[in-house]
Amino acid sequence: MTSELTRRPGRFRSWFRPTEEVIQPVRIHRIDLPFTFHTPAQTDAMPFFVTARLQWTAFGPQPESALEKEIGRHRERWRNFVDDTIRGIARTYPPHHAEEAETEVNRRLNGLRVFEGGVQIDCTAVCRLTPAQPILDQRQAAWLTRIRLEDAAEQMRRDIASMRELRRLWRDFLNEGLDDWLTPYAVRLAEGGAGIAETTERLLEDRRSEAERLLDVIKNIIDAQQAADVYEFTVRSETVMRKTLEMMGLPVPDPVPGSIFNDPAKD
Repeated sequence: MTSELTRRPGRFRSWFRPTEEVIQPVRIHRIDLPFTFHTPAQTDAMPFFVTARLQWTAFGPQPESALEKEIGRHRERWRNFVDDTIRGIARTYPPHHAEEAETEVNRRLNGLRVFEGGVQIDCTAVCRLTPAQPILDQRQAAWLTRIRLEDAAEQMRRDIASMRELRRLWRDFLNEGLDDWLTPYAVRLAEGGAGIAETTERLLEDRRSEAERLLDVIKNIIDAQQAADVYEFTVRSETVMRKTLEMMGLPVPDPVPGSIFNDPAKD
């Protein structure tokens, strides 16, 4: 007996050798292409347009190819489950409440799991719900109106700010030239609508007219004071008049014959 075992040791060891290789658990992740369908909203008057994307995770002691087959084996059943679940949820929401319906759908279809044949399969359905086209058209028109109103209000705010700034600039400009009698002529030249020669001639004419008006006023004062025999005041008034004309660059007129201001040496 001993000699038989010694001659054929390999046969004894083969009794304990496993017939199949042990495979460590494998995990795979797969994402399907989206599929689309329509599902009715509340009262079935209008549908929601649905886009669903299945995201898979498979885990188990199988090769990747076997896990992919397991996913494929469940795919059709899960799509039908997603369709039925969304249909039941969507019918509880009005057709213009797609956002709320989408939130509830994704909450219900997040992380579904099954165990079968030692394999764990997790599936999450990521769904997007869109209202029907008539609702989208109505919302688009409403938003366009709102955007136009907001744009008009924003433009008005910019115009008011610009007018406020221009008002401040014009106030400063007018205030700077308020005490300067040359300001109107300088502004006329700055506008570019009048010629230099024409403006200068107008300036001289206006200055001459003002000087003559001033002379008339002073003459009336002098006449009144002479009539009142206020000699000293008259002398001072005529001195002021002559100095004013000299400062303005205008010729000083000669005294009227017989005036008390005639220079005796020139008579």
